[in-house]
Parts: sequence; C-alpha cells; structure tokens
Amino acid sequence: MQERRAKPRPWLFVPVGWALSVLATGSGAGAQPPALSVEELQRQLRERDRAIATLRRRLDALEKRLEQAEQLARSAVRPVEPTVIAPTPPQPAPSARVAEPTPAPTARPPAPGLVRADPSAAERALERVLVRTGALLLEPGQAEVEPALSWQRAENDGPVFFLGPGGAVVGVGKQKLERDLFQAELGFRLGLPFESQLELGIAYNLADQKLVEEQGLAPVGARSDRGAAPGDLSLGVAKTVLREDGWIPDLIARLTWDTATGEREDDGVELPAGFHELRGELVALKRSDPLVFVASISYQYSFERNDFKPGQQFGFSLGTVLATSPSTSLRASFQTTFGDEVEVDGDSVPGSDFTAASLNLGASIVLAPRILFDIVGTIGLTDEAPDYAIKVSLPIRFDTPLF
Repeated sequence: MQERRAKPRPWLFVPVGWALSVLATGSGAGAQPPALSVEELQRQLRERDRAIATLRRRLDALEKRLEQAEQLARSAVRPVEPTVIAPTPPQPAPSARVAEPTPAPTARPPAPGLVRADPSAAERALERVLVRTGALLLEPGQAEVEPALSWQRAENDGPVFFLGPGGAVVGVGKQKLERDLFQAELGFRLGLPFESQLELGIAYNLADQKLVEEQGLAPVGARSDRGAAPGDLSLGVAKTVLREDGWIPDLIARLTWDTATGEREDDGVELPAGFHELRGELVALKRSDPLVFVASISYQYSFERNDFKPGQQFGFSLGTVLATSPSTSLRASFQTTFGDEVEVDGDSVPGSDFTAASLNLGASIVLAPRILFDIVGTIGLTDEAPDYAIKVSLPIRFDTPLF
C-alpha cells in the first residue's frame, strides 16, 4: 500500500483571506462603509499577505514534524517479526561480552618491533649473579653446577745476602719471586627447604713460580719450579635468617668446612691447600632497583697440621651489583682480609701477619635460560694481595625431583 502524504492546499487560504478582509473593512448593520484610499488598501493587502505567509510556514513545519514522527515509528516497528515463532538462541548483551575473560597479555605473541617488559626477566641476570656470589639462595629443589677457571699473578721481592768463604757477607742483592697460580674449580649448590642451601666445592691447583736473584741490575741466579696437585674439598651450608623489610636487609648465615684433602706442596712449590679450616660468614643484601648493595663479614679458623698452624683471618667486603639489562649485570666490590701471625711448633713467626686488600670488577650475561657466563677481574691494593687475577665461570642451573 502506498503511503499518502499530506500536501499543502493553497486554495484553502483564499476564503480565509477574503473573510479577514471583510472583517477588517466591515462595519455594523445598516452602516455605510467609509471610502478607503489606495494606500490603505495596499497596506491591508500587505498585512493579509504576511498573515497568509505566516500560516503557510507554520503548516509546512507541522507537515515536516508529522513526516519525522512517521519515519521514527516505522524504524521502531520494522525489526519486530511477529510471524517468527521459533525461539532464537539468546545473544549476550554487549556489556556481558566485554566482561568475558580475555587471554593474559603475556600469552599473546608480541607484535613485530614491540618490546614488552617482563618483571621476572628484568631480574634474571641479577638474581643469578646474587646466587653466584653467595648473596642469595636457590629455591628448594633447584641446583647449580659451576665449573670455573682462575689465574692469579703475584710478584714479590726482598733483600738477599750473598755469602763468601767462611760465611762472610760479601754483597746484598734483591730476590724477586714471580708466581702464577692456576685453579680449575667445580662448585655445586642445592636449594633445601627452610630457606637453606647445601654447597660443595673442589679445586685442582697448579703453581708456576720463578725465583730470580739480582745483584745491582744484573741477575746472578734464577730458578723455575712448578707444582700441581688436587685442592681441598669444601662442604658448606647456608641459611636465610632475615628477610628484607623496610630498612632491614636480607641476611644469610653461612658455615663452610674446608677439609685437608689437598696437597700443601708439590716439588717444593707451596700450594693453597692441606689444612682443615672452618669459616663463618654473614652476608647482608639490600635492594634499591636497579642496584643491589651487598656487604659481608667473615671469620676463619685454621687447625694445626704437622706443627704448622696458619693464623686466624678476619675479612669484610662491600660491593654493589647493577642490572644493566634483563640479561646482563655489572658489579664492583672492595674486599679486605686481615691475617694473624703463623705459628710453628707453637711459636708465632714475627712479621707473618698480613693485610690483603683488593678491588673486584665483574660482569655477567645470561647465555641461555639456564646458563650464566660470569667474569671477574681482581686488582691487588696491598703487597700481600695478588697483583691481579681473573676468573671465568659458567653456572648451569637445573631442577631436581627433590623436595
């Protein structure tokens, strides 16, 4: 059926205009209408035309409103389908669809060129380095195997007296000792319940030294020696005794027994092994992202063997670790050890005490999710400390079925 639309009818306004003109010019019954001038008639015609135009505009506006109302009514009625009887499956409201759970952002593959921050990855290298340096413990059931190689260089000199016939001193010179110590180490760490950790370590030592005697500026004698032997086996346990809370740092207590399973010397060359030693240590850790501050104090007691007893040792260190990226870190530390005098046959040897201070600079990089590459260089700050040293290690982490 075609829709009928109301159309304006101008002819309806003619009688209306005529009636208005009659009412405007008419008078009472029996009265004679006065004569009107041409100007008055023109004025009245203009007023009539204005009234007609006003009525026409109002009628047009009314028609437009009716048309808009009809369109709104048709649009509101059109979606209704009364003839459809079969029920349709309910559709969730838009608000319900918005409330549906969405996959976690980490489960979606990142778009090309998008760098997404991962808090666990931002601490991975830092956490591995802290475990490597003993400032953090492994989770229960986790384990690490750490093969390492190190090299130390030490150069010491002192006076030497040249004796002639009858034991008379005929000259004074200088004796210079150049010593290189190479160590191959293997460490093992296992996370235990109750925030504790088991630690094992063993080393193989090789020392190459050269003794040169000089009189004036000319060498008068030289001798080279080399010794190699297995080092001591060490057993240790560590326990977290405090957790960081406000100004309180993490605090780890560690007790290590260095057994006398290694050799003290080989071919007359002294090696760093062969004594039972008990060492206690406290390590404090305080975080201030991206920096971590680490401080430690230690005490070592050596037991007598073959009438020879090394002196007690007190040590402390202070350092910091910087997480430069999710997979790399840098660190620096200052370390000092004070050693008491050595005892031989129960008597102290004068001048055998020492103070060894050194500066350590290290860097680490995560090669794989389970493999860390670590390198640290040492610069001796006192005569008793090695002049310089370097150590490279490769901690490898894995999970065990324990705990």
